[in-house]
Amino acid sequence: MTTKRSRISWKQEGVEKTFLEACVQELTLHGREGGSLKALSWKRVAKKLQLEHKFIADQKQMKNHYDYLKAKFTVWTKLKNKTGNVYDPITNMFNLSEEDWQLEIKSNKHAEALRSAPLVYPDLCIQLFEGSTSTGFDSWGPSSTLPHPFEDVYEHNLNDFEDIECTQMDPPLQSVSEESSGHSKKEIKKRKAKETMTSQIMEVGEHIKKLATMIIENHKASNDMEACMTKLGTMGWDESDAKYQTALMLFGESADIRKVWLQLQPQTCELWVKNAGAKYKLF
Repeated sequence: MTTKRSRISWKQEGVEKTFLEACVQELTLHGREGGSLKALSWKRVAKKLQLEHKFIADQKQMKNHYDYLKAKFTVWTKLKNKTGNVYDPITNMFNLSEEDWQLEIKSNKHAEALRSAPLVYPDLCIQLFEGSTSTGFDSWGPSSTLPHPFEDVYEHNLNDFEDIECTQMDPPLQSVSEESSGHSKKEIKKRKAKETMTSQIMEVGEHIKKLATMIIENHKASNDMEACMTKLGTMGWDESDAKYQTALMLFGESADIRKVWLQLQPQTCELWVKNAGAKYKLF
């Protein structure tokens, strides 16, 4: 006899935001599987909900809510891009006539929900669903499914980082006992490995700087790039900061990504950049 699944309410304070943030983080670090998250990612999202809110949901319940928000976001995006200035960014609501609402509801049942209540946390929804509902982001992610848009740039330009080797001069070995000599060789190998790792990190930084310079040169005439750089300047990050350099790489991927950056709130921009940088261990 199967156990009946208990009903849950996503209206509990803070739950929906934590759910979206956890999904964005899992998507950034581990990518998609099919149309949503991987099985292990769902387990981590469930654990976060339970720890922070004592909210218990199984994978099917979370997947159903994910699909619901995704469908609602699809309608929200369509209406937001509709001509006629029907979107009010202050209230996050739409000003449509009764006739237009009926047409939209007939086209997609989820439009009814947007008529009475706004899309929750649109900045987080953009990060989570944009790539699966728009062709501009289809290649965004570690498994070519979507966590972050700058992966292709990184792979195409910095693909050889793992193969970088730093040649080091072996220090002269003094005449010692066989046991002492063996110990010294181990220490030398450890030191060489550490020095090689440091050298690789420095070379990665140089490649990023060169790539960032190239991106800026290629887009300096672009209005949206200028707007992105202006907003980046307000974030308070130094040019040598890994977050600043990661943001430049994101800007260079596509015009669509720059548009998303301009729509996000500063705190969401920082979360996005940190998640992207963390994937490549830049922080």
